[in-house]
Amino acid sequence: MSTAPGLGLRVVIGLLALTGLAGVLPISLAELTTGSACPHLGPVPACYLVSVAYAAMLITVLDRRFWRVWHFFAGWVAVFMLAATGTALEILDYGTCPRTGSETPICFLSLGLSVALAVPVTVHLLRAARKD
Repeated sequence: MSTAPGLGLRVVIGLLALTGLAGVLPISLAELTTGSACPHLGPVPACYLVSVAYAAMLITVLDRRFWRVWHFFAGWVAVFMLAATGTALEILDYGTCPRTGSETPICFLSLGLSVALAVPVTVHLLRAARKD
């Protein structure tokens, strides 16, 4: 489906994606300077992947011409899977995720944000399917 969500849903999705990007960019910058701010998947820092994924989601809603469900979900799946994996590792006491000032693992926040991002997109997909 290539029909973009309406302005209201695009604003909600955009703000959620922007929140995620704003949260991960300082970690990515710290990773760039220190090399130890976030876990790595092989040679690639996970925070770089998450930054690109949130940026991809944001780009898909900034301009209706860029909207493709699979573009959005490519970024969303990456964020969700990395956050879910990090959350599982945190629960198992492997301590892999960077932490906030209050010691909350950031992967917990990213998992919650990815679930919150799924809601407006699912609403859009259900509305569009009803119209067909």
